[in-house]
Amino acid sequence: MTANSTDQNHLICLGFGYTAGFVAPLLQTMGWQVSGTTRLKDKAALLRDKAVTPILWPEGNEAPEVDFSSVTDVLVSISPNESGCPALDILHKIRTRMPTLRSVIYFSSTGVCGDHQGAWIDEDTPLTSTLRRGRHRLKAEEDWQSFGRDENIPVIILRLSGIYGPGRNAFVTLKRQGTAARRVFKEGQVFNRIHVEDIAAITSLAFNRLVDGTPPPHNVYNLADDEPAPPQDLIEYAAKQMGWPVPPLVPIEGADLSDMARSFYAENKRIRNSRIKQDFDYTLLYPNWRAGLDALASIDGA
Repeated sequence: MTANSTDQNHLICLGFGYTAGFVAPLLQTMGWQVSGTTRLKDKAALLRDKAVTPILWPEGNEAPEVDFSSVTDVLVSISPNESGCPALDILHKIRTRMPTLRSVIYFSSTGVCGDHQGAWIDEDTPLTSTLRRGRHRLKAEEDWQSFGRDENIPVIILRLSGIYGPGRNAFVTLKRQGTAARRVFKEGQVFNRIHVEDIAAITSLAFNRLVDGTPPPHNVYNLADDEPAPPQDLIEYAAKQMGWPVPPLVPIEGADLSDMARSFYAENKRIRNSRIKQDFDYTLLYPNWRAGLDALASIDGA
């Protein structure tokens, strides 16, 4: 069984969002069939344009009358809620219609790690998040791992740092905010980020390792760049790249932030990514935010 067997490899993306849109073409070039769920008819048409088979999911999560028998692998990028991961409920409903299911990759978040006061952490560091969304993510991770044990199939958790890429970056933020743009500052605060193309490449590697019978040695991985940095540095860099005035620096205490935006500053940590490099022999395409923004300048910074 190889990753290039077009009649054997069929990925279904439960929640076909921004990141899945970068994973799909990588696998398609290797002969994979890709399907994706959506609730929106307009989105379904866009998926067809990308050669992705759309599965229009009805409200209420009742499984549609679709043939899932050829599905071999699942990618989950649906956010959890108070009652758990909706995607897991979906999969339970259609599991008996997936006789060849062999692996699941779940997109989680480094938000499960919690606050470590700016210290470096890795996948073995105790998880301490006290934020609601972090606790929801952790429960979802645990539930997916339980599913894998019960079904005797591998489930890999990819914990994503702040995602950026085409159409989603500091250039776009500046253009959207215009003259109202500010650089929010909190002493000592840093964030890791990860370019969407690195996420897609690593996800593709993970699926192909699973298919080839050489699964990675761990089931949890941090996806992060090499250089955690303060958010105000990215805004300054992007403004200079665009030839715009650098927005003023505003202490977080005086910043007009939503509760959600403010909560991101409640946790401070530096994410190590050595496990993903070692286990997959992977070199980041964009090892830091400057490299990522430089590559995006011609797309979104013009």
